[in-house]
Amino acid sequence: MKSEDYSQGDAFQTEKRTIFSMEWLPVCAEGQIGGVGDFLSATVGGWGVVVVRDGQGALRVLRNACRHQNMPVVGVPSGKCESFRCRFHGWTYDLDGKFLNAPPPVAPPDPRSPDVNLVSLAVAQAAGLVFFNLAGKAPLPKLDLPLPAYGGTIATEVACNWKVLVEHLLLERRDEARDFIWHWPLLGLRRAGRLTVIEQVVPHTFLRTRLFTHVLGAPAEEHRSSDSLIKQACEHLQADRVAGTMAPNDNVFLADFHRHLEAAYAKTGMAI
Repeated sequence: MKSEDYSQGDAFQTEKRTIFSMEWLPVCAEGQIGGVGDFLSATVGGWGVVVVRDGQGALRVLRNACRHQNMPVVGVPSGKCESFRCRFHGWTYDLDGKFLNAPPPVAPPDPRSPDVNLVSLAVAQAAGLVFFNLAGKAPLPKLDLPLPAYGGTIATEVACNWKVLVEHLLLERRDEARDFIWHWPLLGLRRAGRLTVIEQVVPHTFLRTRLFTHVLGAPAEEHRSSDSLIKQACEHLQADRVAGTMAPNDNVFLADFHRHLEAAYAKTGMAI
């Protein structure tokens, strides 16, 4: 890896095309979307999406882009609603993403056309998490494990490239091979007795990353101090990467992660 891969937008755009548009990406815990109308919006690898529980109680993932002029339909991180209304020109959609109405001056010629509905993405659920996929071709995540009750989620904003956060998590888990599962590209799951902690990396931009720590079997707040330490460490490591100090390739998780990156970059002829 080169320092520019951690500090400039070109690598992130490559990753958006060759990784984040192809793989199953975790977006939230099922427990965060508990009731009808509950929603959560996120930008994962440059793709804006909304997860919502529809009127039948099913989970849906929709592109957060109005079909009128591609503006965001949801502008808050989470909430509860009966419909989505774009604040720019008033196009309104139901919880399934189906177009409902719009002010007459900007209404579509054919309101029944499927082309005016929000884009619905492939959805999968595993290990208490919700995944989405833009291409619909990657193998489904295999994380079917018995899990304790959902205890909550901690969100931590980290000023670093997503790869820095992943590398830190993989280095920290080097001695936990029997109790740690890494799911390419953005998810780690570790177990300790009746406790399960799922660490979900959410690339927002090439220099902004969010860590969702989903705790099962205990209250989530007990892990807030640990996430603060991760934030401090990764922001320090980001400076190291910019200065040219790369992560060691000294454990099986890191080596596998870098192999996947190399394969993704090779698809566009980008050197790694």
